[in-house]
Amino acid sequence: MIKSGVILLTKGLLDVKIKLDISPQYQDKEIVIRANQKDEEVAEILHSLQEIETKLHSINGYLDDTVYSLPISEILFFETNDRNVYAHTKDNAFLIHSRLYELEENLPDNFLRISKSAILNVDEIKSLTQSVMGNLIQFRDSYKQIYVSRRFLKNLKMKLNQRKG
Repeated sequence: MIKSGVILLTKGLLDVKIKLDISPQYQDKEIVIRANQKDEEVAEILHSLQEIETKLHSINGYLDDTVYSLPISEILFFETNDRNVYAHTKDNAFLIHSRLYELEENLPDNFLRISKSAILNVDEIKSLTQSVMGNLIQFRDSYKQIYVSRRFLKNLKMKLNQRKG
């Protein structure tokens, strides 16, 4: 993993120096653009960042013949079923054209793998109940529930202890 470094990006008229600085002292991720004026290069960089931000905050989900743009924050969990991946919201399950491992790599930090076939949104958990049948998760404002495998339980408990609010 790269902890720090400088990348020189030259693409057409775009000539930018990108610095990467990773340290445990930082609480949040931050992008700072330093320029002597707001020109076409800066506008292009901002536009690209906005496109990335949009991609990170929504995903396409399919229900019958309709495509929906699903805000990531509204997804309770992703689950595989019959070789398909579904994004579960409070009321529906949408077919997703991604593999679970791809989602795991690209989802924000509030999503966590909880079994071989599921990733959940930790921020939407209402309760975690341990019983003889397994470790059951219930979600806020939804009838949906899912089990956590024992292998992933420790990581989930740590994430729950860290979550805000």
